[in-house]
Amino acid sequence: MPIFKSEKIKKIETPVLLHPPMVEAIFELRWELQTDQQTNRMRDPSYPMMYGRLYERLKKDFSFIEDLPSTQAHPEATPFVPRHRLRKDRNSYPLVQVGPGILTVNDAKGYSWTSFKALILRLVESVVELYPTGNFPLNFIKCEMRYVNGIRFDISRENPLSFLAEKLHTKIEVDPDLFGLNELNDRPNAVGINLSYAMQKPVGNLSIGINLGQVEGKPAYILQNVIQSFGEMVPSDKETFSPWLSEAHEVAENCFQTFCKGSLMDKFCGS
Repeated sequence: MPIFKSEKIKKIETPVLLHPPMVEAIFELRWELQTDQQTNRMRDPSYPMMYGRLYERLKKDFSFIEDLPSTQAHPEATPFVPRHRLRKDRNSYPLVQVGPGILTVNDAKGYSWTSFKALILRLVESVVELYPTGNFPLNFIKCEMRYVNGIRFDISRENPLSFLAEKLHTKIEVDPDLFGLNELNDRPNAVGINLSYAMQKPVGNLSIGINLGQVEGKPAYILQNVIQSFGEMVPSDKETFSPWLSEAHEVAENCFQTFCKGSLMDKFCGS
């Protein structure tokens, strides 16, 4: 049984960031699919009818449609895979993706939490209202909030592990004997950390990923915070989703503040 620590640290509001490192913010919602007892394939009773009706609701703000590569396959062969993308203009954000049993809301440059949350609630309400009534009721089975940040650094001048410890407050220590007994460069050319913790508020899991990668072709640490709830812990309508979103956002914000406090935060603020 998970043990939750009860100590509470006073929260500090994240300052306005003049140079935010966010690459993308993603909300994902999944609902249960109907399984064919003979073929064992899963189908969404609402697809594609609900997608068409959803577009009619959104076309004023999201008139640009992209059919994704998954549309080349039968919908029952691609459960929980987005098939259509809706934007205001080509390559613009925010965007909405929809497919059998899945809906995502993605935002990037120009992100605002207030607008992002309002759009998510608008989409949740639309799914609840447009899902067809019948023998197979709507049942949300997973909701997820994911924040992806790109933390750039100069790999020619900075050791990735030193940067990780000093700037992102995460230490990896390797026994010096490894280098003493082998002819190794003490600078790793790949770093990957993945952690997962049980959460109490909102009830679910927090996954943290810190991986060496690139942003716009330049070396960077890719910092991901993923807040997930499953099964009965997933809200069922707009009213219950609102507090879940606020709690998930607070967790993500706490993670960002913790990893990026100090010199990185000053840099993002333009200091």
